[in-house]
Amino acid sequence: MNTKQYEFNGRRYDLDWLRVLAFGILILYHTGMFYVADWGWHIKSDVTSETLQLFMRLVNPWRMPLLFLVSGAALWFAAKKTSASGLLKLRLARLLPPLVFGMLVIIPPQIYHQIMQYEGAVFSNYLQFYAIYLDPGTELFPAHQSPIGLLSWTHLWFIPYLLIYTLAFVITKPLLDRLAAFLSRNNAGLFWLYVVPLALIIPYVIYLRPFYPQSFAVVGDWYCHALFFTMFVFGYVMAGHLRAVNTLIRQRWVCLTISSLSYLLCMLSEFGPLSLPLSAVVLINCLNGWSWILTVLAWSAAHLNRPSRVLTYMNTAILPWYVLHQTITIILAWHLSSLGLPISLEATLVVFGTVGGCAVGYEVIRRFRLTRFLFGLKLQEPKRAPAPDMLAGELERC
Repeated sequence: MNTKQYEFNGRRYDLDWLRVLAFGILILYHTGMFYVADWGWHIKSDVTSETLQLFMRLVNPWRMPLLFLVSGAALWFAAKKTSASGLLKLRLARLLPPLVFGMLVIIPPQIYHQIMQYEGAVFSNYLQFYAIYLDPGTELFPAHQSPIGLLSWTHLWFIPYLLIYTLAFVITKPLLDRLAAFLSRNNAGLFWLYVVPLALIIPYVIYLRPFYPQSFAVVGDWYCHALFFTMFVFGYVMAGHLRAVNTLIRQRWVCLTISSLSYLLCMLSEFGPLSLPLSAVVLINCLNGWSWILTVLAWSAAHLNRPSRVLTYMNTAILPWYVLHQTITIILAWHLSSLGLPISLEATLVVFGTVGGCAVGYEVIRRFRLTRFLFGLKLQEPKRAPAPDMLAGELERC
C-alpha cells in the first residue's frame, strides 16, 4: 500500500488546483444545462439529450459543496495572519463590488434572453428591456420576478452565501478553533471521515430538502444553508489536519471505488431496473455526493500539490471568469443555435467561446484600476500567488 506522506510547506496547491478545476467543470456544466433534457435553465436548445444527464449527475451532487469546503479551508490559512473581523471586512470589500456590478451589468443579458425565449417578448432595443429590469416595482413578466422585480443574481448566488457564512464564521470562530484543535490531536480514520459528515447530511436530506428545496434566494433556503455551511465548516476544521489528509492519500483507491459503486447504484435505481426503498435511495445518494468529495480531495492531495504558472495566473483570474462566464455562455448559445450548425460543433463553439471570452475579458479587466475594483481584484497586481478561495483568492496565508 502506498504510504506517501503529504508534505505541507505552508501552501496547499492542491486546493488551488481544485477550485480551478471545479470552475472548469462549471463552464462545461452550464453549457450542458443548455442541452440537457428535462432540466430547466435560462434558455434551452431545441436539441436536448437525456444521456447528458448521466454525466451531469456525476458532478452535480458535489461540485458546489466542494467549493464551499475549499472556501472554508482557505479561511483556516488566512486566519493565521488576519483577525476574523479583518477577514470579513476584506471579503466584503472584495465581493460586494462584483455582486452589485454583476447584478446591474453582467446579469441583465441573461434575463433578457430568458424572457425572449420563454415569453416570446420582443423589445425595440436592449435599453427598453434594461429600464424594465432596473424597476423593482415592475409588474411585467411575473414568472421571472424576484421580490425586487426582475433584478437577479442568477449564478452569482455563491457570493452572498459565502459572505453570510463568513459572518457566521466570525461569530463562531472560537468554537471552530477548539473543534479544529481537538480533531488535529486525534487520528481520523477513513471510517470516521465517511460516517461523521454523512450523519449530518442524511438528516438534512430527509428533514429539510422536502420542505425547503434549493432556491438560492438566501431567505428560506434552509436545506442549502445546512449543507453548504456544513461543508464550509468541515473545510475550516480539517484544513490543518494532515493526518486526515494522509489517510485520504493512502486510501484514495478505496475512496474511488466507493464513489464509483455508489454512482452506479444511483443511476441503476433512477434509470435502470434496480428498485430500492426510499431510505436506501437517500443513503446511496448522500454517500455518492460525499464520497466523490473525499475522492477528489484524496487524489488532488496525492498528485496536485505542486505550483504552476497556469495555477498562479488562474488563482487571480478565477473571480472575473466566474462573474463573466454564464452571460457569455448564454449569449453565444442563443446566437449560435440560430445558425443551424451540427450540434457537436455548436456545443464546442459555446465551450471554447466562453473560455476565450473569459480570457479576453480578464485581460482587459486586470489592466484598469476601476475594472479591477468592480471585479473584486486588488487594485494592483499581487507579487505572490493568492490563497485558495473560490471568490476571495487575494487572501494570502502563511
